[in-house]
Amino acid sequence: MTNNELVRFARDIRWLKVYAACTTIALTVIALTAAKSLRSQAELTVERINIVDPSGVSRLVISNAERFPLPTLNGKEYPRAVHPAGIVFYDAKGSEMGGMAITDASTGRVSALAFDYPNYDAMGMVTRVSPDGKNALAGLQINSRPPADLDVIGASKVVQRRIAIHNDNENAEILLADPQGRDRIRLRVDHAGQARIEVLDENGKVTFSAPGV
Repeated sequence: MTNNELVRFARDIRWLKVYAACTTIALTVIALTAAKSLRSQAELTVERINIVDPSGVSRLVISNAERFPLPTLNGKEYPRAVHPAGIVFYDAKGSEMGGMAITDASTGRVSALAFDYPNYDAMGMVTRVSPDGKNALAGLQINSRPPADLDVIGASKVVQRRIAIHNDNENAEILLADPQGRDRIRLRVDHAGQARIEVLDENGKVTFSAPGV
């Protein structure tokens, strides 16, 4: 091998080393960028997520208060009294069938988990704290079932609360109502620890109590 050939060979070796070094650096940058991208995908920051079935019908929505959907039943939307953030569940026809809502309304902080009849609320768990924090309630409510041919507006006029179990400012109560929504049995242990059972007539008059008055 001549001197010129040796020089060219040494130069080619140097270029190969430089190329290998640059390639290594480039691959390292790509790998680090990909790893960072994968880490960032572990968190998803959005205002609303719509989960749909293969036909495009909404089955679950997770949303902030600004994008929270209106109640939808049989393809018709209805106004919502408050605008919470939370989750809404839908049946196969796209009608609302329950959900979880969290809101900071002017009347206080309210959190609720509800499941519905086809045309109105069936049962729900709720917590409510007044703006000043002095009053608080946590409870479960079960409603009567409205006739199936009524829409939401009509159902709201006939549905009655039948069962309530709640802790209202440390007064624990179980209330059982008749079909007209009138409390007929009241079981109570108040904040002082005093227990009482009462049976009421349709006018709200106590007809039996234990312990007696």
